[in-house]
Amino acid sequence: MYWDSNLPLNVVNSSLDVTRSFYIRTCPMKVIYSVGHSNNNQKTFLSLLKNSNIEILVDVRSNPNSQWAEFANRDRLKETLNNINIQYLYMGDLLGGHPSDPDCFDSLTGKINYQVIQEKEYFKSGIARLLQGIDRYRVCIMCAEEDPSLCHRRLLIGAYLQKQGVEMLHIRGDNRIQTDEELWKEKMRVSNDQPALL
Repeated sequence: MYWDSNLPLNVVNSSLDVTRSFYIRTCPMKVIYSVGHSNNNQKTFLSLLKNSNIEILVDVRSNPNSQWAEFANRDRLKETLNNINIQYLYMGDLLGGHPSDPDCFDSLTGKINYQVIQEKEYFKSGIARLLQGIDRYRVCIMCAEEDPSLCHRRLLIGAYLQKQGVEMLHIRGDNRIQTDEELWKEKMRVSNDQPALL
């Protein structure tokens, strides 16, 4: 679908049942959403998903539990999402930012090496499943961190998906949806009407 960035989706095609004005992009990319549960309460978090019409939530946390947001613990979240017709899928074992594979860590610094992870077969199989899913559903990947610029869902998964022609849109805690460009401009304090030099 080709999107006119100046028109909200409900103006372009008023027959679509849309609860928000989603802006159509200027290139025919596939789209995946990202969200961080952060310290939101359950009601707020579910509202973020519902407002974005998410059909499948893919949990990419290496450890799918939270001491700060207990509603986001794997079993409880799966049940809660099922009650509002959103499918839950755990893929932190394939796409998590802290894999159990010791080869993914620098032997001198102990830091995670995302380039090494991206070459692993388990990571590639997780990406393949995401690509299949976004062809049929509105998919959102979830981690704990609200700010995508600090989270592996953007730095690891989003970076890889971008090379596959997939755009990641970030559902923020204040109910905004941001592109990577808008996120960059916000971090660099660049006005939205100024083009990025990327």
